[in-house]
Amino acid sequence: MTDIIISILILLGTAFIFIASLGLFRFSDIYSRMHASTKATSFGILLIIIGIGLFFNTAIIWLKALLVVVFIYLTAPLSAHSIAKSFGDREKNNN
Repeated sequence: MTDIIISILILLGTAFIFIASLGLFRFSDIYSRMHASTKATSFGILLIIIGIGLFFNTAIIWLKALLVVVFIYLTAPLSAHSIAKSFGDREKNNN
């Protein structure tokens, strides 16, 4: 039963990351592309890491998984914001 849950979590995580990659090609402007790449990818990584934590199920793996999730959820919005700000500044200077 645990193997089924682990498989579902990892497959859902990869599906979210795949959908985010399709959003990079589908959306027209940079802001929509950044939204797709940061939000869906962060959730996909969370699902994959939970699946990996359940698979190995040791304290050190759960600690590392928690640290990775915290790092991803802290850095992804900040990096998207700084990219959007620099892109907006560049567009303002060109006009």
